[in-house]
Amino acid sequence: MSNNFLITGSPGSGKTTVLEKVISNLEEKDLEVGGIYCPEIRSEGRRKGFEIVDIRTGESEILAHVNQDQGPKVGKYRVNVPNVDDISKTAISSALEECDVLVIDEIAPMEVYSEEFKRQVRKVLDSDKPLLAAVHRRSRSGFIGEVKNRGDTDMFEVDEKSRDELPKKLTRLVWESLS
Repeated sequence: MSNNFLITGSPGSGKTTVLEKVISNLEEKDLEVGGIYCPEIRSEGRRKGFEIVDIRTGESEILAHVNQDQGPKVGKYRVNVPNVDDISKTAISSALEECDVLVIDEIAPMEVYSEEFKRQVRKVLDSDKPLLAAVHRRSRSGFIGEVKNRGDTDMFEVDEKSRDELPKKLTRLVWESLS
């Protein structure tokens, strides 16, 4: 039985919402959840960038932003690789040591510019701890393809039909993987 659960879907399909519901469900079962998530930074109703946040501590840094003048470009954003390195290393490594379940939202083109992020994700995937991660839908090669093509992952599609039932299903699967 796999303990690596990946969710994917179109932008705006509800991946992060599904993850938030599963985190809440697991915390209600007194499980310690850690890892990272990457919420939007909005200004005047427009997306300007993304943060990278440690789920347990709330520590955050800029992941990517339209007004950043350095770093690799993904669409209209520039990625702050040192910030991704720092938060990934501290949040994921401490969660791997101290938490019951790890969450990564998301394994996507911006994050994979960080070698530290990729190193930490591989550690989690290879561990016995359950991982719940959102993964970029279209990517099929490189690091994202490597993650998707592992034999020890189960993939779930988030869409209008599945997004209400998926949190219960994923909570059950994660819970069972701990037994």
